[in-house]
Amino acid sequence: MVINHQKSLIIVQSNTINIAPSELFFLNLTHHPYTSLNQNLYTHNQQLMKRFLAFSQKILLLVITILVLAGCGKKEKIKIGYLYPSEQFPRFIKEGNFITERLRQLGVEPIVMSGEDNDAIQIQNGIKMLDKGVDMLIIAALNGATIAPLVREAHSRGVPVMAYNRLISNVEYDVFFTGNNEEIGRIFCDIALTRKPTGNYVILAGDRFDRNGVELKAAIDTILAPHVAKGDINIIYESYIENWNREIAAKEIDQVISSFGTDIDVILAGSDPMADGVIETLDKYGMTGKVVLLGQDADIYAVKHILNDKQTATVYHPYKTLGYKAAELAVDIVNKKNIKSQINATTFNGLVDIPTVQVKSVVITKENVEKELIEVGEYSWDQLND
Repeated sequence: MVINHQKSLIIVQSNTINIAPSELFFLNLTHHPYTSLNQNLYTHNQQLMKRFLAFSQKILLLVITILVLAGCGKKEKIKIGYLYPSEQFPRFIKEGNFITERLRQLGVEPIVMSGEDNDAIQIQNGIKMLDKGVDMLIIAALNGATIAPLVREAHSRGVPVMAYNRLISNVEYDVFFTGNNEEIGRIFCDIALTRKPTGNYVILAGDRFDRNGVELKAAIDTILAPHVAKGDINIIYESYIENWNREIAAKEIDQVISSFGTDIDVILAGSDPMADGVIETLDKYGMTGKVVLLGQDADIYAVKHILNDKQTATVYHPYKTLGYKAAELAVDIVNKKNIKSQINATTFNGLVDIPTVQVKSVVITKENVEKELIEVGEYSWDQLND
């Protein structure tokens, strides 16, 4: 038998067979009636083929395993959205900055959007966040009564929701993160009664559709009630202020002074923007510094007012503490951790009891600005003196 490796030519007696070299692997020469190839060649080739197939299967299995493990290990980054009411409220911007800072530290991608002081826009922006694939929404609602459709849409997509600072009404969600309005009301009244235990009081509560505004006023009313009953305090005017708005608060006080005169001893304003509006009106009547004026949020201009004796005090919600704690709570919820140990209250929102995390607040007066704001790094003296 003669074999040419370019193209095999097998000559057996008088018969000639043309066959390619690769075909020798698969040709069962031992059963050909005219072949004289050794049986050992056939057996050797069969063994090589078996080894080749077994090795190929192992390689294929290894490749598949690597691809599967790579796919399992590739986990998309968690995304958490933070919706705040508008730029009118500096505290929500500052707290939002700490929320995003902590989320990044925890390896989470934050998405932040403003409601632009418009209910519909806040809902639209929330939908945009859901379309971007957020794993959770933190909502500081512009209007807690109208944002329920966004919460329902989030839950329909399996996205948990945290109501931040402002209660969202008449819909089920995961957690309410807030201050303690009874405590804030007590702080307001303690300062007012210490400075002016008798006299004419004006109460400008927050938005009537914001649970914070309602609860704060209820707490103030309860504490002042016995003093009113004794005749020590005369509440000459009280009103809710839509959206805690500065301009509306300024107009309300203008009308109060026009109707009742300048004989006002205490004004309890539900927020620092409202107190700022009040100061603008008091300036017009030469009353600045002559009225005990309370606000809430420790906005930088409010602290400046306190240092300049235009505002008596503000209630400070430690921005970093709040922002960090809210971010950590949100990540725990996304990761399906048990948060029962963090819940310290429940709040009925008109439909269900919402698990609630309440964080303590601090009163800021001229005497403790250094300790409570400067030493903790909230503000610097350069900022406050600017």
